[in-house]
Amino acid sequence: MNRWFAALMSCLALGLVAAGCGSDDEKKDSGSAKTTAPPATKPASPATGGAAKSAVAVSMKNTQFVPMEIAVKRGGTITWTNNDSFPHTVTKESGPGARFDSGTVNGGGTFKQKFAKPGKIDYVCTIHPSQTGTITVE
Repeated sequence: MNRWFAALMSCLALGLVAAGCGSDDEKKDSGSAKTTAPPATKPASPATGGAAKSAVAVSMKNTQFVPMEIAVKRGGTITWTNNDSFPHTVTKESGPGARFDSGTVNGGGTFKQKFAKPGKIDYVCTIHPSQTGTITVE
């Protein structure tokens, strides 16, 4: 009986050691989604439930408008700041209200625009056509 008990304990000990030698999914990409990833940061936009404000700031950084989707209250103002070292524009493509075009905004420069009519406005940097943004006036 002692021999049988010793064999059983040896098998249990080996099982515990083997279980501890498994792979560490945190260090290796197995192709499956990890449950420990931090939650994504949500931009302030109507699509994500961001509240419209009367004063909104947008950065032109790395040839992008950041954030790309924004909401502003009717009568509110958006200020774009060029945080790149090269020029950008802020030019309305479609939507309600008056047309606007910042002209060339050099690095460090700003452009302000007030919005009076509610609706969705699409805009672009005419120097970098892939740099686009959307404004929702509420």
